[in-house]
Amino acid sequence: MRLGRVIQQLQSFGELHANELESLAGELDNAGASDLAIKLRAILDIQRNEAEMVVQELVDIRVELGDDSLPPTPAGADPAANSARRAQWLAEQEAEAERLREPISRRELFNRVAQKDDEPPEPRNSTEEG
Repeated sequence: MRLGRVIQQLQSFGELHANELESLAGELDNAGASDLAIKLRAILDIQRNEAEMVVQELVDIRVELGDDSLPPTPAGADPAANSARRAQWLAEQEAEAERLREPISRRELFNRVAQKDDEPPEPRNSTEEG
């Protein structure tokens, strides 16, 4: 289990650093230093490949130790994709979308609009200036 978290952290750090290096390479391109941007992108590719090799070795060690209870998450994958809370939230969203697709009568529509008009307006945020 701990090894799985280490793998996930390495993948996250790898993506974070790759995004930072790509952003820096873009700035170098815009500044007219495209030769430096090309070198930086080459370093980025090397770093990405080496990080993937380390992650793959850790995954292999994890399998050898028999700690394959959780499959490794690919880089950039959502770690909460299989959580119970997310499933509940998705079910609620789907139920609400289904409710909104159902036809309603004019009377129901006018009642909804009237209820919204009866509600007091939300107070403005004091930090907003308009």
